Amino acid sequence: MAAEDTAILATRALGVALDVVKRDGAPDAEVKIDVRRRAAANQRFARNEATTSGESDEVTVSTWIALGQRHAAASVNQTDDESLKALAARALAMAKLAPADPEKMPLLGPQTYGPVPSAFDDGLAAMGPKARAEIAARAIARGDRAKVRIAGFFEREIEEAVTQNSEGLIARHRGTSAQYTVTARTPDGTGSGWAGHEAFRAADLEDEIVASTAIDKAVRSAGAKALPPGKYTVVLEPQAVFEMLAFLVGQMDQRLADEGRSFFGGKVGQRLFADFVSLRSDPADPLTPSAPFDGEGLALASHPWIVDGRVNKLAVSRWWAKKKGLEPTGRQSVFHLTGGTAESVDDLVRGTKRGLLVTRFWYNRMLEPQTVTITGLTRDGVFAIEDGKVTGPVANFRYNESPVTVLKNVDAMTRRTSRAIAYGGAWHVPALRTHEFTMASPSAAV
Repeated sequence: MAAEDTAILATRALGVALDVVKRDGAPDAEVKIDVRRRAAANQRFARNEATTSGESDEVTVSTWIALGQRHAAASVNQTDDESLKALAARALAMAKLAPADPEKMPLLGPQTYGPVPSAFDDGLAAMGPKARAEIAARAIARGDRAKVRIAGFFEREIEEAVTQNSEGLIARHRGTSAQYTVTARTPDGTGSGWAGHEAFRAADLEDEIVASTAIDKAVRSAGAKALPPGKYTVVLEPQAVFEMLAFLVGQMDQRLADEGRSFFGGKVGQRLFADFVSLRSDPADPLTPSAPFDGEGLALASHPWIVDGRVNKLAVSRWWAKKKGLEPTGRQSVFHLTGGTAESVDDLVRGTKRGLLVTRFWYNRMLEPQTVTITGLTRDGVFAIEDGKVTGPVANFRYNESPVTVLKNVDAMTRRTSRAIAYGGAWHVPALRTHEFTMASPSAAV
């Protein structure tokens, strides 16, 4: 199905829903239609052999109907007129039963969307099963040569989104993306390595680099020795950086701050982080091109959340903006952390007297929202650094730390940023070196 078809479907679904509410005696009802198409194809391999390959292509239509402050939504994946009529009737019936929502906002009218770079790559969209199988074959061959057990998952997606409503708003976007992760284990099970990469263009996949990195970490991490828990200087690779910062942006919300439920209450304008740290969202960023609108259809602009270490802005919903006399920021889904000057992770290591090199974290959970303290485990490669050199593998830790502290104590970041594996949205982040990082206890996990 082409992009034009999803737009035609949205128009048809809106017409059907408007007819349903009119026939029901509710011509003033608000109606919003969301059409989402996701076409995905994947290749999985494990224990050095291909295991599964699959493709799916599904279109979902969601109808949202509001009667005053009461509203409800329903979705289907059948797009004939009778199914769309039944969908609208179901949403309308639920809206009549729904309790009044005091924070419900009226639908947006037509918006002006700024230009964004294309997020759609024909090469990635056309990638067939043979090309996906070749990615797996290259990784398996590397694993066989290195005598390690290797597993991985590659998936590419085509996504199309169309939003239309009864106030005349029309928003359309389409994009491609691919995620590739590889895990390698030594035969004795004492060494584990991981690498991952996300891209929206086929030319940026770097699949051989991903596989070789995972294998190298597995081989080098075998026979790890335990170190005592405590405060460490750490060099965090990009995936580890993302996994912490995802919790930070969740707390950078104006309403949470105003209601005393966030660390950022009263801190807008304050310099909380190292003075070279900046974090922004921009749908027109060529590294993370994205839809110039959010789920409500609100036009998105570039927003600098952190500028030179200073908290510049917090996210503001439409309802909170109206209540407080502010401008809404929309719900941003792309983030870019910048400000570094180091050329590589190796440069960060060379500048470290004693510390740890961390590949990534997993099983991350919030401990204390007021300080944005989170906990999790290191995984798939932790290495000791002595006098600017990686000297050997270290057993895993449980950490308890705040990304606020990480960005406060950071003294160097790489100039180059990488697109992390992020399920929902897109993140470009550097590797960084920070101090006084709390490794709370040892972990038996490999």
